[in-house]
Amino acid sequence: MSTRGLGGVGAALAMAALSASVASGNAGRERASGAGLARQLSRHPIRERHGWSRYDEAPTNAVVRPLRVLQVAGNVKNPQALSHPGSGQMTTLTYLGGTQPSLVLDYGKDVGGTATFDIAATTGTTIQTTYSETLANLGNDGASTVGLFHSGNGQRTDSFPAATPGVVTAPLIQGGERYERVTLTTPGTVTLRSAAINFSPLRETPSVMRGHFLSSDDLLNRIWYAGAYTLNLNQMTPGTTVEPGAVNGLHLILDGAKRDRAVWSGDHVISDLTDYSASDPVWARDSNSLFLEHPASEAGAAVPAEGDMSQPGPLPGACTPNVNLDHYGCVTWSATYSMVVMTALYHYYLYTGDRRFVRQHWQAVVRQMEWDAQHIGSDGLFSVTAHEGADWNVDVHSGELTYVNAVYVQALRSTAKLATALGHRAQAKEWSAAATAVTKAVNRQLWNPKTHVYDASTSQRGAVVQDANVTAILAGIAGRSRARRILKVLQRRLGSKYGPLDVSSPAPSGYTQHVSPYMGSFHVLADLTAGDEAAALSTIRREWGFMIRHDPGGVEWERIQPNGIPAGGPIADSSAHAWSTGPTAALSMYVLGVRPASPGYRHWTVGPQPGDLRWAQGVVQTRRGPIGVRWRRKARKLFVLTVLAPRGASGKVAVPLLRRGGTIARSGKIVWSHNRPAPGVHAHRVGTTVVFAQHGGRSTYAWVR
Repeated sequence: MSTRGLGGVGAALAMAALSASVASGNAGRERASGAGLARQLSRHPIRERHGWSRYDEAPTNAVVRPLRVLQVAGNVKNPQALSHPGSGQMTTLTYLGGTQPSLVLDYGKDVGGTATFDIAATTGTTIQTTYSETLANLGNDGASTVGLFHSGNGQRTDSFPAATPGVVTAPLIQGGERYERVTLTTPGTVTLRSAAINFSPLRETPSVMRGHFLSSDDLLNRIWYAGAYTLNLNQMTPGTTVEPGAVNGLHLILDGAKRDRAVWSGDHVISDLTDYSASDPVWARDSNSLFLEHPASEAGAAVPAEGDMSQPGPLPGACTPNVNLDHYGCVTWSATYSMVVMTALYHYYLYTGDRRFVRQHWQAVVRQMEWDAQHIGSDGLFSVTAHEGADWNVDVHSGELTYVNAVYVQALRSTAKLATALGHRAQAKEWSAAATAVTKAVNRQLWNPKTHVYDASTSQRGAVVQDANVTAILAGIAGRSRARRILKVLQRRLGSKYGPLDVSSPAPSGYTQHVSPYMGSFHVLADLTAGDEAAALSTIRREWGFMIRHDPGGVEWERIQPNGIPAGGPIADSSAHAWSTGPTAALSMYVLGVRPASPGYRHWTVGPQPGDLRWAQGVVQTRRGPIGVRWRRKARKLFVLTVLAPRGASGKVAVPLLRRGGTIARSGKIVWSHNRPAPGVHAHRVGTTVVFAQHGGRSTYAWVR
């Protein structure tokens, strides 16, 4: 057994102890040597590896310059000068008839903001720009589905009258701008000193990024930071002009950098987790406040949210700052997009401990849950009409669906915990009992013993549907053994070269088949919840690895089409979609193992699930301070874990047993041996881990077989 890669943990002492163990033929002395090795390793905290900052995708400068020039057409002199600003050279475009002069600028990565040009000379002409996230979709890359669902420029073009020399800048933001086609559309000549994008989203460079991650797997590192950057591209900063005369005043997480550029409730169940892992909870707070402050009267697609807060009713599914100054136009989307606001609110409370925010919006919680209760039929299941049955995939379903009922169970369990936090015991008891009742109804009526998965609904049997099953696992409807069985079926029936499909073949009526990184994010979380980190890491590498390696690169798409590319056309998919960033949260929550055990991390848990990785490290920021985790392993013989936790908080550390048995030391003292804790040590075994009580500060654990 080698100690290479265990830098900073007393490698020489560890090797000496190990050599003594190998040389001895006495089992008792081997155990003693193992104990000695564990003690030595645990006396030396794992040093932090540097280099994580090189994975950060955020631009180093707020003014982003093109890296290269592509596809030159017409009369363009010295086009490459635009990719070398400051060289003293300039680019001239002349249009006297015939082919319009144009060139395509490549900014090297997906960016967002306002286009700008420094005009050195002009005879009076017009510059038109067109943007795209992928080169293949340039000119065929729609921005907005409906006029309501955008903030900033809802088109994919800008027009700049080049009447006089000077700097011209687009008045409204764009998003998803890796490629920019620059064209003269009226006769004349223009000479350009430079072209750029003024980056307007949140720009979290390493010096300001709150969380980080690094592991022995380069691909997983790239995926973690691609998710963090995708979130950044969708974080609209206060002060952003969203239409003439209207300025955004909140920290908002949008759904897509280029489309829809609105705040969607369903997306936040994933994007908020990424926010808590890598950024600042203020973005989740402000975004969710929009849903909680705009009651609706019905949950139909794109119905304006105009309701009475004192009466039962749904909450909106989408809000966008494109109507009037300081006014956010909110609409409903569906029953599920109203219910998920409850889960998102609970997540916010769990990660921040902000009870005041929950209390401030309690009436919105009560009206939503009273409205939900009206949908329960005599068989105990939540039923939706076609009017309120639009889902996350823009498919429309009616009836008693497993997915809808699982989302409802999540909402019930979330609000029961929130009610307990506020001292509303009767409501907590009512909603907890309702969650149990719906869980029983789902297991009784929607479990299919032949397929070993939950059916899509009481009217659609036999197909394997991803959202129904992964959400049932995460909602706690499926027990642990059933969850593992379900996940094996999903691996077999939904597998594709790009990742799990959202529905098996042939797709049942009303379902659109593709690979969804949104639902795939829940799938990964379900795998990790069930303890199958091998499946989770395999899915992350396949699905997200494919996206970040393909144009535009370094970001995570709205969906993967059957042909393996983002969709084009007038309503093109977003290639930087915040709802697809689940692996960033999952790697922090499970590979590092950092999760809140009580609201605001007053109590926390560190329980790494190493999978096939050799080492990992990272930081998760909390309101009480950062929690740092660094672990190393050597095959199934050594596992060393250093935890750095803030003072004033306590937690539990779950040390994985890579094999049955072994000795665990903490900071130089044996704390576990012969399958039991040392005298005076608070520890117990849970599955394949040993869980220790831990206070703030720094501790290093070493398990030796």
